[in-house]
Amino acid sequence: VMQVISGIDIALWDIVGKAVRQPIFKLLGAGYRDKVTAYASTLFRSTPEGMSDASRWYLEQGFKAVKFGWGVFGQDRERDIELVAAARIALGDSTELLIDTGWYVHRTAKEAIRMVKSLERFRPFLIEEPLSPEDYDGYAQLAGAVNTPIACGEQEATEWGFRALIERGQVDVVQPDLSRCGGFTAGRKIVHMAELHNRLCIPHSWTSDLLTAASLHLNAFMRRAVFQEFNVTSGPLSRDLCLNPLQLEDGMLRVPSGAGLGVEVNEATIEKYRVA
Repeated sequence: VMQVISGIDIALWDIVGKAVRQPIFKLLGAGYRDKVTAYASTLFRSTPEGMSDASRWYLEQGFKAVKFGWGVFGQDRERDIELVAAARIALGDSTELLIDTGWYVHRTAKEAIRMVKSLERFRPFLIEEPLSPEDYDGYAQLAGAVNTPIACGEQEATEWGFRALIERGQVDVVQPDLSRCGGFTAGRKIVHMAELHNRLCIPHSWTSDLLTAASLHLNAFMRRAVFQEFNVTSGPLSRDLCLNPLQLEDGMLRVPSGAGLGVEVNEATIEKYRVA
């Protein structure tokens, strides 16, 4: 239900923006930047060689940050360390490495602490969702025991869920997904909440360019924006939902400046993949 509400909310903000000929970030109340550093969001490869090759490929595409997640991570502790080590070596010291360990892997708080500490030597910018999204007390225990910033929030569907994540879970980075958390109406409140508690806010944006465009507007509205997640898959529901797909420019994504979302839906793609 919240995902449906979120979609309607985003559409309504887009309609208002088009009606008054203003981009959504201006309707939200601020436009602190016109571009945001993007991180390539991709899956863990199964071998160190695969991690090295992937890391070098993303560097060649111009990315200044890469997040590896899910895949084989969590199946073998020693292999996990080898995979992260290979990525760090290939990316070098000047490229940020983010790690999504996958909440679907069942860990206790102490197991998560041991896992995060085993990876800290590779200087990850953050480690995402090492525990179940609802394990607020476990997150508090984890965040207080490690130096690496802990991120969570893509599964939260209400602003009060983010309040629990921040105040009870004590996470360092919140990750609202505008297509799940309630759209821009809730997203703006979550940004203010994160700023009030001195937490970073990095929107989750895995699916299509439509969601990425929306997240760029939220990033433009923030007083401090760190990263924009960029799904690097090439499937039609990622790249072809917009008539004007987003393009990486020197490792950054430009905030759409047109009215509303600043991107237009590709109705031909919608029609092609419509199932109801």
